Amino acid sequence: MMARCLALLILAFVALHACYNWAIPLGEGPDEPGHLAYVHFLAAEGRLPVQRAGEAGEVPGEGHQPPLAYALAIPAVAWLPPEERQILLTANPRFRWAGGDEPGAFMRGSRELWPWPPHTLAWHLARAVSGLAGAATVLFTALAAHRLRPGHRAFALLAALLVALNPQLLFITALVTNDALLAALGAALLWWCLAPPGDPVARDWWGGPGRWALVAGLLFGLALLTKQSALLFGPLLLWAGWRVAGGSLGSAVSVTLTWGATSLLVAGWWFLRNLWLYGDPFGLAVFTAEFATQPFAWGDPAAWAGALGQLFASFWARFGWMSLAPPAWVLWPYATLCVLAVAGWVRVAVASLAARSPTGALADTLPARAATPWAAPLLTVGMAFIWTLSFAATAGLVAWQGRMLFPAVAALGLLLAAGLIGLAPAAQRREAPSTRYERMLLVAGCGILLALAVAMPLGVIRPGYTRVALAPGVALASLGNPVYARYAASWERGVVLRGWQAGGEARPGTTLPLTLTWNSLEPVPRPWTVFVHLVDATGAIVAESNSQPLGGALPFPRWTPGDWMADRHTLPLPPDLPPGSYTLRVGLYRPDKGGERQRVWSEDGGPIGDLVELGALVVR
Repeated sequence: MMARCLALLILAFVALHACYNWAIPLGEGPDEPGHLAYVHFLAAEGRLPVQRAGEAGEVPGEGHQPPLAYALAIPAVAWLPPEERQILLTANPRFRWAGGDEPGAFMRGSRELWPWPPHTLAWHLARAVSGLAGAATVLFTALAAHRLRPGHRAFALLAALLVALNPQLLFITALVTNDALLAALGAALLWWCLAPPGDPVARDWWGGPGRWALVAGLLFGLALLTKQSALLFGPLLLWAGWRVAGGSLGSAVSVTLTWGATSLLVAGWWFLRNLWLYGDPFGLAVFTAEFATQPFAWGDPAAWAGALGQLFASFWARFGWMSLAPPAWVLWPYATLCVLAVAGWVRVAVASLAARSPTGALADTLPARAATPWAAPLLTVGMAFIWTLSFAATAGLVAWQGRMLFPAVAALGLLLAAGLIGLAPAAQRREAPSTRYERMLLVAGCGILLALAVAMPLGVIRPGYTRVALAPGVALASLGNPVYARYAASWERGVVLRGWQAGGEARPGTTLPLTLTWNSLEPVPRPWTVFVHLVDATGAIVAESNSQPLGGALPFPRWTPGDWMADRHTLPLPPDLPPGSYTLRVGLYRPDKGGERQRVWSEDGGPIGDLVELGALVVR
């Protein structure tokens, strides 16, 4: 039954991951373009990037990171032809952190829309690798819970549920990132460190704890090759080594040396490389030169309140580049959950003291032999918070993000679940696999948390970003009157006018809507203005429209290569305009450059001039 429920929960996580993967626009997560650039670099170059101070490194923004998470994502992009291994994003000048009022760091392009072109498909496949790491995090959380309280199915399921249905974890594991893999390895390390002394799985062929130390060192080394914050697991391994050694100093030293040597064999080369290239094993000087932000005001209570509030909110639900927040009420269920969990721990601790139990919290629900393992999740959470503080001292305000605690997300799930179960009526607080209170807790928790996890991508993330560009298929189906006119200098690819259509009948004294369908072939750096002229048989202009695309709301420099745009103009027709046949002309010009016009080219590359005649328009 337990295995079936856990399998269903993992399947639910995978389904939710797919939903978040679809809902999150490309690049709209912390440092995601840099993470993907790292994957592309490894796939193309077959070597590690070098970061440089004072100039752009080979992978700007993320070249300092250990490579494991990116190496695992290589198959997602390796099949791309070289010309498709690119990141086509255009910065949004109205981005919130750039002084604007929009949560998107980038403009939303046609290439993001279905059907996905190859490079977009590869991006989503690379995100799926993070999703697999997220599913592993859920699995190892349940396994760790089983080791903490063997046979207590409700506790294991509740802990896994709290991890699997965390919207922020779903968001992070739906990005190209190394945070997802570190969360999975952190959960696996926690599970392995909870192996009870004498566990045959952890013992080696000689009857000692050597196998435990080898596996622990392997997991720790892999974590160090994922992200440098994996160092926070060091104290957990020291504690677990002492416990596995049965409290024997000599055996504990042997175990520590074994897992330490193993982790050095796995990851030591990375730190030696940093020492050789940058002069220190962490490449810290180059990192701080590139990433240091506004320093944190350590002595300001208001700064602490803001930082801790942001840390809590972004642990549960703060999306984009920390720029898209859900409605304020969304955080109340999570705050209530945390308060209830703390109350449960307090209640059990008080009951333990009243019973004069020597084993501390949860002693009335666990035998004394099983009380000490609770130090593992507590130590993991404490070290994750200490690491966040150290990162704040190094990088400033950017450190206060909930994902910094995700190496300890499994440990937090265990502590929250234990606290909630600790609120059970005294008669039901036992190790039985299912009580009425626990069944109600699982059903209520699943319903509320699942509803919130589903609501975030559909009600907050997807609608939170403005989409103007058309899918290629939609654009081609609505061209109206097809045409091909490429506006570019002789050395450019430029932008192509692919079709036009009038929105009604042309009559004197009315305003005629006109839609031009454009397709951008490359970045267009100059803010060209579109002119639409209606001319008579002599070439005289009888009506005109002059505006940058979409009424000036989306100038050409904000377009991304591959974009299809429906550019709507209005032609005010004079009341005394004689009925008859007139000609529509369209061109691009620069009012700030004395009316300079852009050249126009036909589909076969021949010159057309500085405008194109679209065809006849009959005024009735």
